[in-house]
Amino acid sequence: MTRPTLNTTLLSFAALGAVLLSGCGASASPASPDASSATQTEVAVEAPAEVRVSGPASPPSLPILRMIEADALGDTDIVFDRWESADQLTAAATGGHEFVAAPLTTGAALARGGADLTLLNVSAWAVMGLVTSDPAIQSVADLAGTQLHVAMRASAVDYTMQLVLEQHGLSDSVEIVYVDPMNGPEQFLSGQISSLVTVEPQVTMLQARNPEARSLIDFSAEWADITVSKLPLPTAGTFVNGSFAAEHADTTAAFQEAYVEAATWVSEHPEEAGALAERELGLPAPIVAAAIPKIAWDAQAATEARPAVEQYFTQLVTRWPESVGGTLPEASFYTR
Repeated sequence: MTRPTLNTTLLSFAALGAVLLSGCGASASPASPDASSATQTEVAVEAPAEVRVSGPASPPSLPILRMIEADALGDTDIVFDRWESADQLTAAATGGHEFVAAPLTTGAALARGGADLTLLNVSAWAVMGLVTSDPAIQSVADLAGTQLHVAMRASAVDYTMQLVLEQHGLSDSVEIVYVDPMNGPEQFLSGQISSLVTVEPQVTMLQARNPEARSLIDFSAEWADITVSKLPLPTAGTFVNGSFAAEHADTTAAFQEAYVEAATWVSEHPEEAGALAERELGLPAPIVAAAIPKIAWDAQAATEARPAVEQYFTQLVTRWPESVGGTLPEASFYTR
């Protein structure tokens, strides 16, 4: 098997740009009353022959791929489709897919726009990082008076970084320059830019390619300071079609249970998970394996994660209401 080169590695990570999308402007055709008013009957509902799952070419999809490999749902096949753009994600979330792995903000905006979508779990926490090659920058305070390049405007990474700068009183003294998530790593590696805010596993890849690159910020610690809370920073999760969850509650519960087991496997077997990522997603195994320990693989059910998600959304909606569809999601957004 031919191992990915630098160019193919960067191409493989292009989907991460879509993962960073906040979901601004996302909309969906409202579900028809018949589709959203499923009622329980005394007739047992058979498990479906298959479920379709859509996810990005990035770590949030690894537990799903592990579930397929382990035949986690038994007689129910899992069919995985990769989304690589906001349009593909919206299409998957609004038609034909029972489960979708996506940024939390995107799912919330789609649900607010009328998509029959509820949050099943949160699986990725604080996956962003700030990598710099500037020896003069040793702390957040040292960013004052510099240009800071951020992968994509109006993204989870953008919002979180702005909150960090605000917390440190640097909002007016740091110039944020937005870069395409595909071009940003190339610019960093070529020396055109010296500081970049992006997500894993790009952060790990940049450090592997450039010995001078350092990870500057612990976003989990920064989030705790911003919120004065012990609740973690949620980033992405798995969503389920609401009508499917109502009709196939057992399969939905089995999916969540299997996902938790698969996420634990990914966390405990980074080398095997890296090989899985290379085989199925075209990502370089060594980079993914090195990035996995830096990602919190705590697949919390929606009801368990709700306090952290609501805290996150509250921070966003007070400054960027469009990021979550205008208002905080209702209780029905969280799958029970």
